[in-house]
Amino acid sequence: MKRRAVLSRILETLIILLVGLFLFLALQGEHEEKTAIRDYLVSHGERETGATNLVTSIYLGYRAYDTLGETLVLLLAVSGVVFFVERES
Repeated sequence: MKRRAVLSRILETLIILLVGLFLFLALQGEHEEKTAIRDYLVSHGERETGATNLVTSIYLGYRAYDTLGETLVLLLAVSGVVFFVERES
């Protein structure tokens, strides 16, 4: 039983490292600093959302539903982890 738990932890660690490596490699590269959407958000963000901070206007004004979805997914993931950790204890 103990050997199975150790192998499970090793597999989990390897998966996390592989996902991290994939994200690191995927996010490298050259990206344009000036794009049409960037220019639009900078010039219209405050006026269209009413927020005085540009980051806040993008996060809550333009991406509110997307952010809500991400929050729900995170909540479900954390709930699942808590459920499985409690079962093992």
